[in-house]
Amino acid sequence: MDIIIIGAGPTGLMLSNQLTRFGVDHLILDQKSGPTDQSRALVVHARSLEIYDQLGLSEQVLVEGQKNDGINFYKNGKIAASVTLVGADEKSSPFPYLMMYEQSKNERLLYNNLLAQNREVQWNTSITTIDKKGDCYILSGMHGEKEISLACKYLVACDGGKSMVREYSGVPFTGGSYLNVFFVADTHVDGFSSDKLSIFLRKDGLNMLFAMKNKNHFRALGILPEQYYHQPDLPFEEILEKMKTGMQMPLKFYDTNWHSIYRLHHKKVTAFSKDNLFFAGDAAHVHSPAGGQGMNTGLQDAYNLGWKLALVQKGKAGRKLLDTYHEERNPVAKDLLNTTDRIFSAMSTEGFWYAVFRMYFIPLFVPFITSFKFVRKQVFLLLSQIGVNYKKSSLAKGKAGNVKAGMRLPYFQVAQNKTSISVYQLLKEHGAETFAVLTYQVENEQFNTMPKTVFKVIPVEVNNENDKAFKEAELPPSFVIVVRPDNYISYISATADLRELNDFMRSAYFLN
Repeated sequence: MDIIIIGAGPTGLMLSNQLTRFGVDHLILDQKSGPTDQSRALVVHARSLEIYDQLGLSEQVLVEGQKNDGINFYKNGKIAASVTLVGADEKSSPFPYLMMYEQSKNERLLYNNLLAQNREVQWNTSITTIDKKGDCYILSGMHGEKEISLACKYLVACDGGKSMVREYSGVPFTGGSYLNVFFVADTHVDGFSSDKLSIFLRKDGLNMLFAMKNKNHFRALGILPEQYYHQPDLPFEEILEKMKTGMQMPLKFYDTNWHSIYRLHHKKVTAFSKDNLFFAGDAAHVHSPAGGQGMNTGLQDAYNLGWKLALVQKGKAGRKLLDTYHEERNPVAKDLLNTTDRIFSAMSTEGFWYAVFRMYFIPLFVPFITSFKFVRKQVFLLLSQIGVNYKKSSLAKGKAGNVKAGMRLPYFQVAQNKTSISVYQLLKEHGAETFAVLTYQVENEQFNTMPKTVFKVIPVEVNNENDKAFKEAELPPSFVIVVRPDNYISYISATADLRELNDFMRSAYFLN
């Protein structure tokens, strides 16, 4: 087996789905007996929903999840500030909202999609030792009570924050740990209703309630005060009482399915790959829960790595393409880690000025700041990860209008064959070809010489509706856009210079 994925959480399962999408054989294994039934990660953001849509899974997420249109901040039992994100930027994505869809559902969704394509996860499998012989990784471990030995050329660590693969590699995992003790509970609440994320501000921290799909079903999260930092066996009933006191509302918690108490960390690998070993998800970076970025960032890691592994494994691109995984994902993880760390510290640290920020600055200034649509749009772009780009990547070249290579392809509707269709749907309907070449008002015959095993040319119909749509998307009257399999722009130009395009794609992507 050339590719082995260790870890079948959301990141590993997404990577397996991406490789399966390209018809690349691989093995995915996990020491658990099946998908988790507990979830610290709760939110699926717009960019991740776009990936699910590409896999044909977004409708199920919309049915099973709970839309969340913003945030309510409570102080002394009353709403002190409110932020509405729905409608902040409907034109940026087909999914302009937050979706409560916990980790357990993500895992089940991705696992079932693998089963539907006759691919199984090797559960109950633990790897105990890893050795490298030549170009191969030799893995030894147990499958149930049976000893096993496996070999692969490419090894992907999706085995979490305590990754044994990362430990074997020797790649540093730098950062720190928060002093705070965090708790999470899957519970029910009587006497409270909200379609928004509810944050209850306290001088010594905060509590949160996330509305889940079913009536009165919530995920309760919070930060315990300092006196509880060293009480790992704290009865959960005492935690609930502390939470109710901090909320200052007459709430009743009941039917708590499970709860967990844990410490939080903020760490990142110094390199996302070493030789043919790659790190993704929590094995590469762990975050505070601020903004719900952790799981989504892991899904994006898998999305970035999957198509690159597929091209190299199929012999359509050179091995050096895999080096761009670190080049593109390391800056994203670094920026997100810094952002979530600052937000979480401001919301959780005890002390006079932090208490002033939580209890007075947020109620007074958040409503004013977010009353501007531009601010709401920027918040949505940040949270949703739509704003993530690879404009500085060696895999990006060109600019047309205000759209640059390395950006996610803008979302817009295309008038094609007398129907209106999302540009993402247009790309999806043309299959999982390596690169899609969107052309508008340029001579298309010259593109017939491009290898069809690597490029799929999609001429966009010229009409008034598309003229308007592209102008609104800040594209010029004519363009050529080469779109990567992860819907990021590789090459873009307002003119059709086939020689420039071919030279860049061959040199940047090491195409054969």
